[in-house]
Amino acid sequence: MRRNMACLALVVLSLALAAPAIGAAAQPASSYLIQISGAGPADLSGKVAAAGGTLTWVRPEIGYASATSADPDFAGKLKNGGGVQSVDQDFQVQWVPTAQQAQVQTVSSSGASASAAPTSAFFYACQWNLAQIDAPGAWAKGFFGSPGVKVAVLDTGVDPFHIDLSGKIDTANSTSVLTPGSSPCGPFDEGTIFDLDFHGSFVSGLITSNSLGIAAVAPNAHVVAVKVLNCVGSGSFSDIISGIVYAANLPDVDVLNMSLGAGFPKNLKGAGPLVAALNKAVNYAGSQGKLVVSAAGNSAVDMDKDGNVTWVPAQSGSGLGIYATDNQDHLASYSNHGVSGTWVGAPGGDFPNAAPPLPGCVVPPFLQGLMISVCSSFVCGNSSTYLVADGTSFASPTVAGVAALVDGKHGGALDAGQLKTILSQSADDLGKPGTDNLFSHGRVNANQAVDH
Repeated sequence: MRRNMACLALVVLSLALAAPAIGAAAQPASSYLIQISGAGPADLSGKVAAAGGTLTWVRPEIGYASATSADPDFAGKLKNGGGVQSVDQDFQVQWVPTAQQAQVQTVSSSGASASAAPTSAFFYACQWNLAQIDAPGAWAKGFFGSPGVKVAVLDTGVDPFHIDLSGKIDTANSTSVLTPGSSPCGPFDEGTIFDLDFHGSFVSGLITSNSLGIAAVAPNAHVVAVKVLNCVGSGSFSDIISGIVYAANLPDVDVLNMSLGAGFPKNLKGAGPLVAALNKAVNYAGSQGKLVVSAAGNSAVDMDKDGNVTWVPAQSGSGLGIYATDNQDHLASYSNHGVSGTWVGAPGGDFPNAAPPLPGCVVPPFLQGLMISVCSSFVCGNSSTYLVADGTSFASPTVAGVAALVDGKHGGALDAGQLKTILSQSADDLGKPGTDNLFSHGRVNANQAVDH
């Protein structure tokens, strides 16, 4: 791969073509999800140790704990202990594509300077997605989000040093919940919030930015990074569940974004208890007033007609699945859809570009249908590099950003149900009048949303 070392560089990743496959789950023998009664036995750690394992975490709020063990008989031994309802082997799932699965190329650009407004960002002319949801209309009314309204991004971590994310990340509350030994990149990945992939930083830059290289939906909002995926985009149910509960318990987090997903056949052995636990975690977040939004998936599946498969977390609990549109306001070619799995949609991009070239955009015209956001300096080598890519992973944070704008207008006082209603009531109806299979309740409109 050649990389131009200009002040700003643009790297191209085509992600929607490398979506996780249905049921793409491996089962490492060492990770277990434990359902407990109430807060669990007082000596749960001792019981786990006696059964040959190590307790990883306990979340009494939802009645689950997690442990690791090298003993193949661990589950049977622990089930004999009082206060333990069930012990299920966990899955390690490829929730997002790896950077290695994507085609990469570089184009050069000139430098960025301090920006007074989102519309002054260097790549703003290329950000058709912001015009599509009329984010400039919301900004013109004075709504840019609020530092007190935070979005938890459950992903591969974040680069807090990138020029467009510096000062936008709540590093005090950001954390990694990765289970020790779960990352091929080792303890540095497991023990830090730093994004050794690219995905979490890209997602975060769609929510908030310093308006230097790129504009973002809610530039004054802050992000809490909760690392639930490792450097290759995989993670366990246990880590995602733990991350959800952690974020749900933060008082100033109002929205949780999970730009990750996979489909599991309902008859897949061992998946049922894990999916049920994830449902419970998402519902817990909702009970705490947090809106949970998730990518619908990139398999071009009609979720209304695919009843034998459960798409998580898009179809988990009280959360909202988000489909993707292209730059012509059509359903993106790769996007899952269906009322049973999506609530609203947002721009996610598509390739190749079929629309006319964007005036003033420095990205080659055939790539202008993609989304643009930041690239982690841990991956791209410096703190002023940007990517273009497509996927429902990037529609979801756009909706999270709109929710942050709306909640910021109300001082962070809205709960999940109120935000959900506003998102649908203010959305643009793209398909048949009313709710329909392709576009559900519509594609979000930031300008109309802040009028509620």
